Amino acid sequence: MPERRTSAAQRHPYRSSWLTNTMLLAAGEFPLPKATAGQLELQLMPDIAAGARFHPLDRGLKLSKNGACRGVLVLRLQEPTRGSLEVVSPSRFPLADSGGPGDPRTDLYSLLREEFADLDAAARQSVQRFMLESCDDERVDRTLATGLHQLREALRDHLPVSVVDKDSALCQQIDALYRIDSRSFYLKGWSRSDRNLAELAVLAPEGWSVDLVDRAYRYPRPDVAEFLGESHLSFTNEYGFIAYFELPKGTVLPTGWVVQARDTGGSAVEVAVPAVISEERLVRESIVGDIALETLPEDRLRRQHLLPALARIQRDLAEKTEIQRVDQFGEPPAEPIVSIVVPLYKRVDFLEQQLAQFVLDPELQQADLVYVLDSPEDAAYLRAFALQLYRLYRVPFRLVTLTRNGGFSVANNLGASLARADLLLMLNSDVLPEKPGWLGRLVSFYESTTGIGALCPKLLYEDQTLQFAGLYFDRPQGTHVWSNEHYFKGLHRDLPEANEARPVPAVTGACLLISLELFRELGGLRGAYVQGDYEDSDLCLRLAEAGYESWYYPEVALYHLEGQSYPSDLRKGTSEFNRWLHTHRWAEQLEALEVVAGIAPESAHR
Repeated sequence: MPERRTSAAQRHPYRSSWLTNTMLLAAGEFPLPKATAGQLELQLMPDIAAGARFHPLDRGLKLSKNGACRGVLVLRLQEPTRGSLEVVSPSRFPLADSGGPGDPRTDLYSLLREEFADLDAAARQSVQRFMLESCDDERVDRTLATGLHQLREALRDHLPVSVVDKDSALCQQIDALYRIDSRSFYLKGWSRSDRNLAELAVLAPEGWSVDLVDRAYRYPRPDVAEFLGESHLSFTNEYGFIAYFELPKGTVLPTGWVVQARDTGGSAVEVAVPAVISEERLVRESIVGDIALETLPEDRLRRQHLLPALARIQRDLAEKTEIQRVDQFGEPPAEPIVSIVVPLYKRVDFLEQQLAQFVLDPELQQADLVYVLDSPEDAAYLRAFALQLYRLYRVPFRLVTLTRNGGFSVANNLGASLARADLLLMLNSDVLPEKPGWLGRLVSFYESTTGIGALCPKLLYEDQTLQFAGLYFDRPQGTHVWSNEHYFKGLHRDLPEANEARPVPAVTGACLLISLELFRELGGLRGAYVQGDYEDSDLCLRLAEAGYESWYYPEVALYHLEGQSYPSDLRKGTSEFNRWLHTHRWAEQLEALEVVAGIAPESAHR
């Protein structure tokens, strides 16, 4: 190890620099006792100190001629201090004075340049690992992240920058990096190599690294092959890659990411990653759109990348969506017969359409009517509009405003959390009753039917044809996923087979009556399904597992405008993912349903 060069004016043969106001980094030669341990547990003075950790830059804590050991010291305080610091090891030495000629403190750049410039690659890697380990229980804020980023750049091996050229033995490019949360990310790009890749490592700004070479999903990129001037025969080469990955600790910096690639022939390049994309809607839509890159029955992209990424997004959405405000219009019923939860998204005009029908039905005066606004940007307008509607129709209701758009399951679950009756009716805003008395008849049938879990009435199109007469599961020959289908859809409402009350495999969430206690026991609607699809049949299958039946009741009919409560353009891409996820979770049960009950009768198909 080269001798340290120090000026005569310098009292301390080491330098220190604050990474944060409670975390100090020091490097150089320290008066530590000889030991064989790789690290020494040190105590920091004064008593406000949380502790200190030492990492030697010489194997076995090798002592220099002056009895000191060269290494890196990380000191962490429980709270900021302006006083001098001492390290007990058990000998005592000053680390940072309050200022003056003998103060070893310096700026971080100078410390990195002077103390780490002569280290070999293995030593630099060990220092970086030590620094990241020292932050294991430390909250990485922007200040600490910036310091760690400077350390990463000083310590890591910088590879040649990738040159996208048809003559390059190895080249790559990153299209986008999507932030799911502080630890979870979704990476898209491509790489072309004359040989197989041995490493595809993504480096976070602070230094955490994840090798994706064995995990990334590879797929053809004809656009890349064409850009590189390759023949059409090369268009099937799997240049593209997608990878969902998780860091060991969260990152807060939007820039500074690097992806390094090495192939088995020894070529190595790196490329800077564009600024992280974190806008929630764009992240989710981009990930969902990638489902088109994979053809079933292959589903590795779905299982290993889309599913964990979207599951985290949906879980985070449910956790962060809260009830912002509840407005009561009119006097609520003292003992409601049923709580009706109606999500509202964008199409807030449906509120008036329903109230115009409900005013004709005395039973609705005894219902706990809860509208959940899932597009809070419409809140100011809707509150004023709702007041006018109450004055006009005199139907009591509550208007619940959410903090953000949570989706179908979140809106229903939060609405159900406010329910005051023993029964819960989930009702779409585009469902309108045919005539008064429908609610009481539904409740009466539910309460008189043994073993019932969920109940749905007949739903009609405006032309008197059937929109819903029970739900079954179908997997056409040659396909690989089960879909939700409606018995007799499009046939006339008077079809005899559609006018018999009966158990069915599942019912639709457009108008679903269930015991509130049972709904809560099952945890409500699952939020893993994106936007709104298949949550209802998932609930019914969980009811079946618990020993309850789903029923269709044709003695009550309502009109369903179908799909207008959620604009269709928002469902593009999500339906295919939800259908696959539903199949992925329930494949065995759906197979068993086909064997026991048989596929829906031929008359159900249109």
